[in-house]
Amino acid sequence: MSHTPLRVLVVDDDEDDFILIRDMLRDASAGGYQFDWCATPEEGLSALREGEHDVYLVDYLLGPTSGLDLIETVNREGLTRAFIVLTGRGNPAVDMAAMEAGASDYLVKGLIDAERLARSIRYAVDHTRFVEVLRESEASHRLLFDEGPVPLVLFDPGRGRILAANAAAQKQYGGAQGSLEGRAFETLLAPGERERFAGMLSAGELLDGQPTMWEHRRGDGSSLPVEGIYREMDYRGRRAVLAHLQDISARVHADARRHLLERAIQSTGNGVVIADARQPDMPVIFINRAFERITGYSGQEVLGRNCRFLHGNEDNEAERAGIRHALANHQEFSTLLRNVRKDGTLFWNQLYIAPVRDARGEVTHYIGIQSDVTEQRDTEARLAYAATHDAATGLARYPVIEAMLEAHGRLHAQRPMTLVYADVDHFHAINEAMGHEVGDRIVAEIAGRLRALVGERGRVARFTGDEFVIALPGMALGDSMELAAALSQEAAQPIAIATGEVLVTMSIGVASYPERVEDLSELLLRAEASMTRAKHLGRDMVCAYAQEDMLRVEDRRMLGARLRSAMQADELYLDYQPQVCAQDGRLLGFEALLRWNSPELGLVMPDRFIPVAEGMGLMPELGQWVLDRACMQLRHWIDQGIGGGLVLAVNVAAQQVQRPNFAELVAETLQRHGLQPQQLELEVTESSLMENIDRALQAIRKLEALGVRLAFDDFGTGYSSLSYLRQFKVDRLKIDKSFIRDLPDDDDSVAITRTVIAVGHQLQMGVVAEGVETAEQARLLKILGCDALQGYLISRPMHADAAGEWLQRQPTVAAASNEV
Repeated sequence: MSHTPLRVLVVDDDEDDFILIRDMLRDASAGGYQFDWCATPEEGLSALREGEHDVYLVDYLLGPTSGLDLIETVNREGLTRAFIVLTGRGNPAVDMAAMEAGASDYLVKGLIDAERLARSIRYAVDHTRFVEVLRESEASHRLLFDEGPVPLVLFDPGRGRILAANAAAQKQYGGAQGSLEGRAFETLLAPGERERFAGMLSAGELLDGQPTMWEHRRGDGSSLPVEGIYREMDYRGRRAVLAHLQDISARVHADARRHLLERAIQSTGNGVVIADARQPDMPVIFINRAFERITGYSGQEVLGRNCRFLHGNEDNEAERAGIRHALANHQEFSTLLRNVRKDGTLFWNQLYIAPVRDARGEVTHYIGIQSDVTEQRDTEARLAYAATHDAATGLARYPVIEAMLEAHGRLHAQRPMTLVYADVDHFHAINEAMGHEVGDRIVAEIAGRLRALVGERGRVARFTGDEFVIALPGMALGDSMELAAALSQEAAQPIAIATGEVLVTMSIGVASYPERVEDLSELLLRAEASMTRAKHLGRDMVCAYAQEDMLRVEDRRMLGARLRSAMQADELYLDYQPQVCAQDGRLLGFEALLRWNSPELGLVMPDRFIPVAEGMGLMPELGQWVLDRACMQLRHWIDQGIGGGLVLAVNVAAQQVQRPNFAELVAETLQRHGLQPQQLELEVTESSLMENIDRALQAIRKLEALGVRLAFDDFGTGYSSLSYLRQFKVDRLKIDKSFIRDLPDDDDSVAITRTVIAVGHQLQMGVVAEGVETAEQARLLKILGCDALQGYLISRPMHADAAGEWLQRQPTVAAASNEV
C-alpha cells in the first residue's frame, strides 16, 4: 500500500546543508519525502504563507535574519505550520526560544541522523495536525454556543453568578440591562420561582437533565414561560452549570388554544367525530359528548370502528355514494341521511365531512360534524306543506305550479303545456254583500269542483283569494279550451249556502305552450292577460291567448326600445345622494342613482324602466354605462380637489353579477379612470346573488381580491339568510327604507333595525340606513349604533354639478348634520 510522500521545505542559506538533509532522508526512506529548498528569508516567508508543504525545516540563522522571526510572523498571521528549527550548534537558550516561538522541535545539524530527523518530522506533522483539529473543535463548540438559537447560560452554582451567555440569551433577557455576564442567575427568574430554584439546585434535583417549567422575566420585565434543562460541566477547571432556557410561549399559547378548542368541541351541540385517513377502513379516533348523546353509543363502543355502523339497515345509497366519492377525492361533502341510534330508533343526520391535510397537503384525517335534525325535518315537512298548500281549500299554491313548469321545461320541453287562469267574477261584491264566511264557502266549493273535474289531467292551485291556476301538462290548446269551458259551466252551477243558493261565474284565460306562447316562463303572464280580456269582454267567458293580449307586452317592448336609444342619446343621467357618518355627520360618500328624462315620456323612474331593462336583457350594458359614468364623475371631482376621500356607491343588477367577466370589467373601468378599488362600493341585492350562488360567489371573491367594497342593498326584504351573508362577507348592509319609514314609533321596525345593526357588526360589517327623513329617525339610528345615514334629511339626490357645490360647502353641511 503506497503512501503520499511528505512535502518537506528546507529554509537554509547553505545549499550544502539542504543536500545533506535530503540525501540523509532519501537513504532512510524510499520515496517517503518530496524536497524543496529556498535560501532567503523572503522566499521562506512566502512559502510559509502559501502552506503547500507538510513540514518546514528552518535554519536558526538566515544571513542577518533569525529563522525564529519567520516562525513568529507566520504565527501572528494565524497560520498553523509544522516547524523544526535547525542550528549549527546546541544552545539551551536557542532551544527554549524555538519552542516558545511555536517550533515542534530543535535539532543541531551535526548531531542528527536520519532516524532522529524522520522521527522529529513525523512528530511535527502529527502535532500540528492535532493542534489544527483542536482549534477547529474549539471554534465549532464556541460557534454552537454563541450562535445557537436556544438561549444558553453558564453559571457558577456556588456563587450563582453568570459566567457566559450566548447571543440568544442576551436577546431574551438582556434588554436595557446590557450583558448578562456577572449578573446573578436568579434575576432571570420570576420572584416567586427563586425559592423553588434554590431548593432544587441544592438538592441536586435540578441537574438531572430533565426539562422543568419556569416563569422567567424578559429584559423588559414581562413574564416569560421557559423550559429549562440544566447540566453540570467543567468550565476552565471549575464546576459550572449549563442552562438551556427555551422560550415556550408559543407552546403555552398553543396548549391554551388547544384546551379552549377542545372545550368548544365538547360544548357544542353538534356531534363531532374524527377518523384516521391513514389507517385501513379509517377508524374513529375521537368523538365528543354530543356524538354520544345523539347516537347513544359511548366512546368505548365507537373508537376504532368505521362510522358506517350508524347506517343500520337504512338504504341511504345515494347519500353513501356521495360520501364515498368525497372520501375518494379528498373533498368536503354535506348530505342528509337516515341513521340508527343504539336503541334502534331512527334520526335524520345532517352530516358534513371535511379532510384535514398536513403541511405537505396530504390528507391525514377526516372530521365529521353531525346534527340531529329530526325535529327540524318534521317541522319543515309540516311548514313545507303549509307553504305549498292552501289550508282553506286543500289546493296547492302557485309555487307547486311553478315547479311543474320548471320540470316540464327541463324534461319535456317538446310536449305542450297549458295554463288556465280562472277568476271568480264580482267576488269582492259577494264578500261585501254576504260576508267573508260565504265568500270562503264559495271559494272552497269552487276549488272542489275544479279539482274533481280536472282529476288526473292536471294540477289545480289557488293563486290568490278568488283566483285559481290550473296546469295541464301534455294538453294542447284545443282540448284545454274544451276543459276550460267545462270548468266555467261547472262553476256556474248553484252553490248551497245557509240562506239558500248563490250563483257565481268565472272569467277564464288560457295560454298554451308552444302553440301560442314560446316561453314557458311567460305562460302565467299570458294566461292572466287573457283572463283580463275575458273580464273586459263582459266576464263569464273563456278566452285563449291572442295578439290583442300583447298590448301590455308591446308597451314594455316600446319602453325597452326607447331605453336602448336613450342610452345613446344622453337621455340617461345620474343623480348623487350623500351618505354621512351617523355619529358625527362627516361625509362618507355618494350613491349614484340612475334617472331617465325622455322627451316623449318625461321623467321615467327606475322602478318603471329597470324591470323592462331586465326583461330585455339590457342590464349588463346599462349597468356598465352607470359604472363608467359614476367613475368618470368621481375622477372629475378628484381632479377638482374635492373628492379625494369619497367612496362612490353604484348599484349592480343580477345580470351583471352573474356574468363571468363582471369583476374584470370593474377592474378595467377603475383603471381607465385612475381610481383605487377602495373608492368604489358596489351595491347588490340578495336576490341578484341567489340566481346562481356559485357564480355569484366567484364574482364576489374576485371583487374582494381586487379591493372593491361591497354592500347588500335593501337588506331584510329578500332572502336575508345568515348562512349566505356569512359566505359573501360584504363590507356593508343597507337597511331597507321600508323599516326606517316607521321609526321610531313602530316597535317591530325598531326591533328589526336593531337586529340588522347587531348582525352587521357581529360580522364586521358597516350598516347604512336608507330613507332617513326625520331627525327622530336619525337620533334613534345613532343610539342603535348605525354607522351611516342616507335620505332626504341629509339631502335629496342631486345632479352632478349640484353635488359638486354641495361637496365644496361640506364643512357647513357636516356641522348641520351633527346637530341632527
